[in-house]
Amino acid sequence: MRIILFFSLAIILGTGLLFAHEGEHPMMGEETQVKGSVGICPVMHEPASREFAYTYEGKTYYFCCPMCIEEFKKDPQKYISKIKEIKLEAFQYGFSPDPIVVKKGDIVKLEITSRDVTHGVYIKEYGINVSVKKGETKKIEFLADKVGKFDIICSVYCGSGHSKMKGGLIVEE
Repeated sequence: MRIILFFSLAIILGTGLLFAHEGEHPMMGEETQVKGSVGICPVMHEPASREFAYTYEGKTYYFCCPMCIEEFKKDPQKYISKIKEIKLEAFQYGFSPDPIVVKKGDIVKLEITSRDVTHGVYIKEYGINVSVKKGETKKIEFLADKVGKFDIICSVYCGSGHSKMKGGLIVEE
């Protein structure tokens, strides 16, 4: 029942699943506090909890329930291969890497930094809108559940070239 309600809410809101590791949960352009959120369960794609953790090859993975840990243990590579960790750097007036290319169903973990001034990372179709100051790092995570080419734009005025600052997210089938 919990699974059905969560996915129904995600579909109604049209946001996909998105979590910030520092306790923020940006949804529909807002930042809301989510206590204990550690991202997305690699098995069920539900919110993961620190309560259900498993360390595999020196790395800790978080799950939504004990059953997902057991499922993960059967074939860890099946789930690990769907997690894409990407360091995204914003700068006047672009993003690197550009474009970001992932597959539908991947869990995308962005580690966002700015090399110069405060920038925003806005991906409308995924409900992402995060600002990052120079020298700061923000981590966000979302499920790439929509196929297509999506603009990544800067949502914080960053100088004279701001209006042309654009990157791309490509989600392949």
